[in-house]
Amino acid sequence: MPSKGHWEYLFYHLFWTGLDWLYPPNCGGCGKRGFKWCPDCQSNVKLLEDNLCPSCGQSSIHSSICYTCRHHPPVYRAARSWAVFDGPVQQALHRLKYERDVGLGDSLAQFMIELFNSLDWPVDVVVPVPLSSTRMKERGYNQAAFLAKPLALSLGLQYKPEAVQKVRNTRSQVELTAAERRENVKGAFLARTEIVKNCSILIVDDVMTSGATLNSCANALLDAHARQVYCLTFARAKNPQGDGRK
Repeated sequence: MPSKGHWEYLFYHLFWTGLDWLYPPNCGGCGKRGFKWCPDCQSNVKLLEDNLCPSCGQSSIHSSICYTCRHHPPVYRAARSWAVFDGPVQQALHRLKYERDVGLGDSLAQFMIELFNSLDWPVDVVVPVPLSSTRMKERGYNQAAFLAKPLALSLGLQYKPEAVQKVRNTRSQVELTAAERRENVKGAFLARTEIVKNCSILIVDDVMTSGATLNSCANALLDAHARQVYCLTFARAKNPQGDGRK
């Protein structure tokens, strides 16, 4: 008999599919009418499949631990991303994050679901990286939640967006070095022990750059006695800060 989570995901997916019938979508990558994600954009995706750092999932020669992870080991168990943050992937995430195309989240999450199923990660709870209350009021929604929720429902995992809060505002990370990013988000998150204690957590976000935000979020979860933490993002920035020495 199908589980409650299965039915929840079915209804969630049908909701967005129904909206597509009423209001034909445009491709998240190129804007082509009638597609959420067209074949041309898919053919231009740079998948992150081979020669990856086993810790953070960044491209790494001979699949060895990368420079950043050797010198600044993350507290999470492992992180992976579906594709390089470039071309149609970058355009799609821009639409999801800044153009209120939240229905795109369900379509993009399908690729993350496929990736997760290829990993041997024992996970109990799925948590989106939270926004600060100020940013949430400005934007009106958390783009990471529109990736995390369908992923959790599809996999029959607990979806707990309230498990982690961002307790202070941080500067924009865009122009910061990796060291500045780590300092910027240090102590920015607080997790709820009553939700995460002894659980294996999957943190979900749209894009990973230096990994500072994910690591800070993971640190808050471990401080709240989570058993272990994994991280999954839709995209990964290309070799942030060059070789990672900043």
